[in-house]
Amino acid sequence: MIEIQKKLSNSFYALLSLPATAMGFALSIQISALSWLLTTKYDLKIDEVGFVWAAGPLAGIFGQVIIGLISDKVWFWGGRRRPFVLIGGVLAAGMLMALPNIDVINERMGIGSLLAVAIAVALTLDLAINISFNPTRSIIADVTPEG
Repeated sequence: MIEIQKKLSNSFYALLSLPATAMGFALSIQISALSWLLTTKYDLKIDEVGFVWAAGPLAGIFGQVIIGLISDKVWFWGGRRRPFVLIGGVLAAGMLMALPNIDVINERMGIGSLLAVAIAVALTLDLAINISFNPTRSIIADVTPEG
């Protein structure tokens, strides 16, 4: 336990809430920007945007449950939750940068289907957010005292 954890000061609680806040911001950006980008920049029809949004709940249903089970039983990189927060955070940041560049990704990879790339990016972003969301909330429960 590091010194700041022993004191349980207000600054410790503020630092403790930052990862969960960051994942909330990432989710808000996805919700606010995804449909707008897909309909205005990439000219996808609303029914095609629906396919992109349908991928998100699948990532949440499976991702949170699997990561929750794994993170309770695994200890590596110095903690149970830290690896999932770091991996999910880096992956979410990468997918947030990929979101406005779906056309470039499609062109460079030669996939030919903008919808398929949009679904893959949205699914990966949602999975990354879900990978980090439960561990960031669990860290708070793990280190705060009872009572």
